[in-house]
Formats: sequence, C-alpha cells, structure tokens
Amino acid sequence: MAIQARKISFEEIWNSATIFFVDEELEDEIDAEVASLLAAAGDPRVSEGAHFAIDSIAEFLTEHKLALDVILRDIELSEEKFMRIISLLRKIGRISGGFSSDDTEWPISHIKSMIACNQNFARLIAELLLDGKNDPELKIYIPRYYLETLNYREIRESSLAARRIRYKRSLIGTYGGRKGYKVENLIRQELTKIQSLHGISYGKGRSRIIDTDIDFAVPNLEDPWVIIMSSFQETTSSGQTTKARDMLSAYLRVLEYNSRNRENRVFINFIDGGGWLARKRDLARLVDQCHYFINLQNLAMLESIALKYVPAKYKHSK
Repeated sequence: MAIQARKISFEEIWNSATIFFVDEELEDEIDAEVASLLAAAGDPRVSEGAHFAIDSIAEFLTEHKLALDVILRDIELSEEKFMRIISLLRKIGRISGGFSSDDTEWPISHIKSMIACNQNFARLIAELLLDGKNDPELKIYIPRYYLETLNYREIRESSLAARRIRYKRSLIGTYGGRKGYKVENLIRQELTKIQSLHGISYGKGRSRIIDTDIDFAVPNLEDPWVIIMSSFQETTSSGQTTKARDMLSAYLRVLEYNSRNRENRVFINFIDGGGWLARKRDLARLVDQCHYFINLQNLAMLESIALKYVPAKYKHSK
C-alpha cells in the first residue's frame, strides 16, 4: 500500500536515515575481486621470497591480466596517479611519441594493452614500479610523496590478512560507485512497479524543464511532472557540494516553470547515507528546498506522489 504523499519533517528524515547501506550481493562481488587479486599476488614471480628482477616483473606484467592491478595496490598508488606519471614519462621523452597539446592521456586500459604487446614498454614499467623512487631524473619532476611509492622492490608483505585489507581498501571507489548504483536501482524498481500498476512511465537525462540532467523524470523527459534528483553518500566528498547546488538549481527552475505556466509539477530530493548526516546544515537545506523529500525508508511514497501529480492521460485504469 502506498504511503500518502506529504512533506516529511527534518526530524523524521534524521531518524529514518540509513547511515550504511548493506547489500550482500555487492559485498560478495568485492570479496570475489579481492580473491582474484590475492590469487594473482601468489604468482611465484612476485610472491614472498621471489627475486625481484626487472625481467621477471616485466614478464609478470605482460602475461597476467591483473599484474598491474596487484602491484599498484601493493605500493598503494592509485591508477589516476599512475596515469599522471605515464603522462610525465611521455612528456619528458622517456616513452616514445611524446605528449603534446594535441595528445590525450592514456587510460589505464591502453597502458595495459601496451604492456601486453610491447616487451620494451613492459620492461620500462617494471623498472619504474620496482625502483622508480631511486631514479635521479624523476626526483626532479615527481614530488617525493608520490615518488616514494615506486618501491615495489622493497615490498615484502608476508601477512595475507594485511594484503587482503590493503586490496579491499583500494577498491573503495569501485565499492562506493556500485553502492550508489544499487541504491539508485531501488528507486528504479519502485518506479517500475508504479509503471506496472498504473501505466506511468519514467525516463532519465536532460529535460526542457531544468538545465541539468534529471536522475528520474516521471512520466518522461519531454513532459516531466515528477522530477527526482538522488544522492546516496556514506562518506563526505567534494561532490556533495556540486550535487546540492544542482538540486537547488533544479528546484528553483521547477518553481519558476510552474509560476510562468500555472502548472503544478513537483521536485523530489532523494537523499540518504551517513555522509549527508555529517553535513547536517546542507541536509536541512535540501529537506527544505524541494516539494517532497524521500529516503530509503519511505520510497513507497513515490506511488502516491505520481498518482497525485501525473496527468490522467499518462495513466491506465487498474
């Protein structure tokens, strides 16, 4: 049964908020990825006690699809910072071809492809990862904070448990991104149920009503009567400021559009997660600056909101 449409108070939102979203399927996915990394790290060429020769590491990088992932996680260097270092090597001529204003940065997938098909490049990367911290030329260009991570030769981590935690921690971006998608999918499931029951469809993307991408437009992007913007944050991030600004802008555009056309379209903020509780002032503002505010605990309210505001021409009879 649908929850009656009403504006929920800040106190109710605070008390019903989900700090951490638990999804066992996602946890299993992450554990499986960690297990794959650990299996790759058990390769004799890089396991405990192995002789860390450049040719051996180059061979490992060339032959194992997870080799670069394992080494970057062991030295705790992000893919993004590694890509910057590769750009630097191109720019200073250590990698042939250069890096001019007409070129683009190589994504990690391209770097892996080059390693797999070019032995000289694989050897250069192996030497960089093993002993880059001692490279006199790189000391001129790379801050010590990053340069000192290029020390795979010194890594002698014998604790499987410690390595597992390190690999799991390195997947935090993947984990957060997938968790956001899982939460968004719960909204999608609720809208799909409404579509099945009442014929009211939904869309996603840029609409004529507001000058930003809509996470969900009901019944469609061309004529949205219920506009939903969503954000789930377990930790705080700089992206919250941008998201909050987009949500406020979207709400004001809907108000302006309604006033100009004498219509009654509604804007919904879906916000949940401990990261928003940590930003209490922003959360309070977002609760206030919308027609309706929804979190995971009251998703069922979407049905009554859709039935109340979406014109009859977009519905079918039960």
